[in-house]
Amino acid sequence: MEIAPQVFENSTPNIAGLAAAQPANAKGDDTLDQDSFLRLMTTQLKFQDPFDPLDNQAMVAQLAQFSSVAGISEMNQSLTDIAAMLGDNRLSDAKEWIGHSILVPGNFAVASKDGEYTGEFTLNQPTENLSIDLLNDAGEIVMFAELGAQEAGPIQFNFDSKNAAGEAQDHGRLRVRVNGGSVSDLATWVPVASVKASGANSSPILVTPIGNVLPSEAMRIG
Repeated sequence: MEIAPQVFENSTPNIAGLAAAQPANAKGDDTLDQDSFLRLMTTQLKFQDPFDPLDNQAMVAQLAQFSSVAGISEMNQSLTDIAAMLGDNRLSDAKEWIGHSILVPGNFAVASKDGEYTGEFTLNQPTENLSIDLLNDAGEIVMFAELGAQEAGPIQFNFDSKNAAGEAQDHGRLRVRVNGGSVSDLATWVPVASVKASGANSSPILVTPIGNVLPSEAMRIG
């Protein structure tokens, strides 16, 4: 007896028909969350070829890979939120510096509220005749000090700008010039006038009379 072969209906969906049924202005979602992925996998199982079913290990690997990517995305968002929160805290902490003076590298000094121009530097080798000048923008010497013979090492300077009546004189920004020796690490004390944000998740900026300074550039705070 001859047995007629069984004929299985093609269970593969008509992709062309589905594409044609879509409206011309159809617009899908660019994102694929975990629910959408599971629905896609379920649909894939429903319309799989019974003679060539999907490999179980491949499906598990796909699901594991998707879960890993989703976890990384959630972790990145959490880190972004933490960074934003820390940025706000840094700005709040920097506001506490307003009204204080900070020691910053550079050769420009400004008067404190008491009218004093102060700073420090390192004398690299002994000298017989060390002197310090403070000059204005025109290059004129406003104040000077003769320190004479000095050994190598750290040296601090303090210029009092008070007049004969004891009144503090603000000469504006003055350039520090050291004569008679080789120096390094020149730094001056400057007051912090205000604080401003430099951008999202960035370090705040300290506004001083000699320019903007990052908190990381401050050597000490007084």
